[in-house]
Amino acid sequence: MSQHLFIVSRQQPELYSYLTREFSGEPDVRVILDRRQGERRQPERVMIEGVDRRHAERRGDSEVGDQLSSLGYAFVRLA
Repeated sequence: MSQHLFIVSRQQPELYSYLTREFSGEPDVRVILDRRQGERRQPERVMIEGVDRRHAERRGDSEVGDQLSSLGYAFVRLA
């Protein structure tokens, strides 16, 4: 059984409400708000220490971020 996930931007509360109502009867569809809140690193600390200890971008799929920015939501199919 495949699962479907709508991730909705925090700037789109009406869309979140609409999708939640629309898919409330669908057991294989979840609608969630994007929980990310921007950059958590402290830029001034990196500047003082001169070292960026983060080796790679931790946020997984940039396509999801692009969709959230441009559409206000992202649709993900989970296998």
